[in-house]
Amino acid sequence: MAEREQSNDSARTDVPAIVSLRTRELDIGEGRMQWASTLEQLYCETDVAWPEPRRHFDAEWGGRPFGDLHISTIRADAHTVVRSPAMIQSDSGEGYLVCLVTDGRVEVRQSGRATVVEPGSFALLDCAAPFVFHSPAPFRQVVVRSPREVLTSRLPGRIVEHGTARSIHGDTGAGGLVGRLFVDIADMDAPMSQGAAVSFASSAVDMLATALTEGLLATSAADLHRTEDLTRVQRVIEQNLHDADITLSDIAAAAGMSLRTVHKLFNAEGTTTRAWLYQARLEAARKNLLTTDLSVADVSECAGFRDVSHFSRLFRSTFGSSPGLYRKEHARRGS
Repeated sequence: MAEREQSNDSARTDVPAIVSLRTRELDIGEGRMQWASTLEQLYCETDVAWPEPRRHFDAEWGGRPFGDLHISTIRADAHTVVRSPAMIQSDSGEGYLVCLVTDGRVEVRQSGRATVVEPGSFALLDCAAPFVFHSPAPFRQVVVRSPREVLTSRLPGRIVEHGTARSIHGDTGAGGLVGRLFVDIADMDAPMSQGAAVSFASSAVDMLATALTEGLLATSAADLHRTEDLTRVQRVIEQNLHDADITLSDIAAAAGMSLRTVHKLFNAEGTTTRAWLYQARLEAARKNLLTTDLSVADVSECAGFRDVSHFSRLFRSTFGSSPGLYRKEHARRGS
């Protein structure tokens, strides 16, 4: 049977911290029911179909949180997973899934695109849009679930959307590096503190964003130029988060652009420069709360907030609890 421990670390608040499932220990009907239930609970609402309905379905699943991410390992016989438009209406499924094949091959379809994912390669799926995942034969894979905002804070939303259901090859370049990292994380047996996991997960998502960009996401020279400009501004912001006196004009000047151009870059992504600055500061503060012993006041100052009370109010409205309580809650889960 599946072993479950509740966790609030992920975007899906009903997702267990640790799950293991082996269908070989169950009869045909119960094994398939448990498999479908586990996929729905950990990822999003889906339908599962098997090519041979009367044959025993042999599969294993195991997963755990890793910082902001959730890492799963899967070995399974052939089956098909479908997420329909009707399911999205009842279950928004705000995250992304990175499907990294380690043995066999799978086919994925989303947004009018279809691709075959071979061993060492991976594809991105958006749980907020219909998709089909089909394995014609037994396979193994690592699945990384990322909250939407974790990935879109690194890449423009339109770029992420354009990158779904495309195979990112793992034989060379950034795709291979990030693929090996995800496999190593999935295979890791040694315990890791919550703070260390948050830091490594953040670095892993940075690498994933680089691999997606390198893969083939820019549809034109103009798109590539805008993405590079936006990334440059975001890096300037991240490098100066500690400076409470920095202005939007200062940021634009450091990036070598006009303030109007910077505003247009962020407006094209459905946000504003100031909103992204505050988002980056709050995220930096959240990471410092989980990875350092700095006081709340020092965390606030390092993230560029002049007033710790103002910082605490913003933090509570964003993450649902005060900075101090947030640190205590996550320390308990990581212990």
